[in-house]
Amino acid sequence: MKPSLQKSLRLAISASVLLAFAAPFTAHATSEIYLNDSYLNKESGVWLYSVWQVDGNSFENAVVTRQPDGSYAKWQEPFDYFWKSTSGELQLSGNDDPELSYVYDVQSQSIVRKSSYVLSPDGKWGTLERSRYVWVAGETPGSGHIAKFRDYYLKNMTTGMTSIYNSSEGRYYAFWIDQHTLLENGYKEDAKQNVITTYDASTGQRQELLKGSMQNWNPSTQIIQYTKNEPQRLPWIYSLKSGISRLITNYDELKTLFPASPSSSTPEVQLPKDIVLKDLPVVEIPVTLTYEYSVNLDGQNIDVPTVFTKNGTTWIPVKPLAAALGWSLAVQDPSTVSVKSGGYRYTVTSGSASAILTPLNSFVSANRLYMTQAQLKLLGYSSVVLTPLL
Repeated sequence: MKPSLQKSLRLAISASVLLAFAAPFTAHATSEIYLNDSYLNKESGVWLYSVWQVDGNSFENAVVTRQPDGSYAKWQEPFDYFWKSTSGELQLSGNDDPELSYVYDVQSQSIVRKSSYVLSPDGKWGTLERSRYVWVAGETPGSGHIAKFRDYYLKNMTTGMTSIYNSSEGRYYAFWIDQHTLLENGYKEDAKQNVITTYDASTGQRQELLKGSMQNWNPSTQIIQYTKNEPQRLPWIYSLKSGISRLITNYDELKTLFPASPSSSTPEVQLPKDIVLKDLPVVEIPVTLTYEYSVNLDGQNIDVPTVFTKNGTTWIPVKPLAAALGWSLAVQDPSTVSVKSGGYRYTVTSGSASAILTPLNSFVSANRLYMTQAQLKLLGYSSVVLTPLL
């Protein structure tokens, strides 16, 4: 899968018309096709295959469509890979970059730029994870390092408000266990050990359950398997219903408490063995760009992919505003910027006004730069209004 979108996206032509250009396959001798994932639209009878192939010295990825009449085509670049997400959509790119996060919506049969939140059972909250790299100073001079931080976003699906509710350099994961509560496990800095907690999205309250590392979870019985933070790593179970822990002495009991999920069979690849990916006709799937927020600056609206808060500060993406308003964005030569400062210094200029953005007063995630409302006012805008697009 390519790391970035390489071409401008063409919109508006319907999938049904475009699919009519898919031509019957013409045989060529070439290497074997390998399957990444597949999807069958049961209503239309169209198969989608995420596949790859080595063709001479080149490596080809493609999303291949197989029509009910037996004709084949492939999606346009750069959409050449997908995998099934937990939301049921086909994910085409990751969630790290909100400006380059795409899914295939199976209902509309179109490609949509959107952030794929994992919804709570009541549908009122959504979470997703994004990564960023940050300079972390060490205890002694010269002992700092570049660390990968994982930020966990929580979106109120009713109001559209999004915030980072947790950031972690170490191991952390969370999943919904009831209507609006997350079960979390990760390293807690103040405790200096792994901790299992719950987080209530509706109240923002976090409750510690256990000190330890989660190993398994049974949603039907609300039982956790975990190990304490000690060398033996013995198996313990904890009941969320009763709040009682006990040590497991018979390992066969674990198989009963946590039965294995039935394995799903991999579908057979229904593609001719002598297919050549690079020779397939291209079908242009419609692309829709969606936005989560509108930024109004002195009466002018600019739609942006995301706006979020972290520790009470609201962060607004710079690039969409600069493109719409004609700002200039200059970056200082990285070799002249101290690594300890985070390695960047941007000057944003709007007319005669400017603002300097560094790691001390800005936010960077997936190479996207974010600024504050106060910095927008430094650029000469007296009115800044942020409106979620629901």
